[in-house]
Amino acid sequence: MPERRGRFALVARGLKTSHMESPRSPIQRVSDLVTLAGHLGPRSVIIPGGTREDDLRLVESARDHGLVDRCILVGDAREIGKAAEQVGISVPKEDILATQGDEETAARTVEAVRAGGVDVILKGGISTPILNRAMMRIVIRDTISLVTMFDTAPVARGRPMLLTDPGVTTLCNFGRLVGLTENAIEVARSVMGIEKPRVAILSANEKVIDSLPSTKLGKALTERLWDDAFVYGPLSFDLAVNERSAGLKGFEATCEAAREVVGQADILVCPGIDSANILYKMIMETVEYGLGTFAGITVGVMVPYVILSRADNVETKLQSIALCSLAVERMAMYRPEQKSRRVVTTAPKAHRVLVVNPGSTSTKVALFEGAKCVTA
Repeated sequence: MPERRGRFALVARGLKTSHMESPRSPIQRVSDLVTLAGHLGPRSVIIPGGTREDDLRLVESARDHGLVDRCILVGDAREIGKAAEQVGISVPKEDILATQGDEETAARTVEAVRAGGVDVILKGGISTPILNRAMMRIVIRDTISLVTMFDTAPVARGRPMLLTDPGVTTLCNFGRLVGLTENAIEVARSVMGIEKPRVAILSANEKVIDSLPSTKLGKALTERLWDDAFVYGPLSFDLAVNERSAGLKGFEATCEAAREVVGQADILVCPGIDSANILYKMIMETVEYGLGTFAGITVGVMVPYVILSRADNVETKLQSIALCSLAVERMAMYRPEQKSRRVVTTAPKAHRVLVVNPGSTSTKVALFEGAKCVTA
C-alpha cells in the first residue's frame, strides 16, 4: 500500500535523520553551561539584597568554577558584614553599597548597572516586586520575560529545551507573546547555537476552538512572519515534544512550520503564566529526583538578571549564573559604552488594530501597530 503524502509518518522519518543523529545544539545537557561559561572568563555580579549567607556561598562556588571574579553587594552594610563573616570571606569596602530599605537597594542596583562594570544581576534578599519595578528603568526590549533552559529524561529524550514564561509575564496578549517568543528565540540562537529554533505555541488542543482563546493565539502567532525561527501552534504538549504522538493522533502537517516543529520543538511557549509555572514546577520535581537539570535567565534589561527560588538547588543556581555569563558573551546585550542592539522581527507591513474588551463592569480598549501595543 503506497504511503500517503502529507502524513506525519513521512515527516517523522526525516526528523529522525536530521534531528536525532545530528544534535541541533552543542549544549547536550544544561550542566554543560558551567563548563562552557568557565572557559569564557569570570564576570562581575551584583546582588541587590546581598545579606544572605546562601547567596554569598553561591558566589564563592561560582568563583571556584571560574564564573565570577567580582561581587558587588547592595544592602544593609552591617548585615552584609555579618553574612560575610559567617561564610568566612572578606568583602572589599568598594564592593559594598550601603543602603537602607529595599527601595534604595533597588535604586542603587540600577545606578550601578547604568554606570557599567556589572555583567549579571543576581537577586538576593529583596522584595521581587520592588526590584522588578526598578528594573523597568533599564529595560531595552518591549517585553521582559523569564526563559528557562531545562533537560529532563521523560521529555524529548532528555535533550535541552527552553520554556517561557513561568515567572514574569502575567498578561499574555498577542503583543506580549510575540515579545517573549523573540526573547526565547534569541537565547536559543545565541546561547544554545541553534540557527533556526523550532518554537511550539502550546495550548490544550491542536485545533482552533472558539471557546479556547489560546488556540486562536497559537494560530495568530503561526501566521506572523518569523525570519529566524519556525513557529507553529496551537499544539498540545505531547505533539510538541513527542514524534510518536503525531502518528497516533493522525496529525496532518500542512505547512513547513508544522513539519519542523511537531514532535521536535526547541522552545515551548505557554499561553499564560499559570500553565508555564505549572509546567516549570513539574520540571523542578523531576530535577529533585535526579531526572534533569535546569537554569533560568530573565531577558529584557541591560544585563542578564537571575531570579532564584529558595527551593533551587546549588546546581540550578550555578547553571543560572553560567547561562547569564554565556548570554553576556553571545547575546545582543546592552553595554553602557555601546548603543543598544535589539533583535526585532517585524512583518513587512504594520497594521493598526483596535482591540475592545467589553467586561461586565468596565470596557478595555487597546491600539496595536503590528505586534506593538501603542496605547491601552
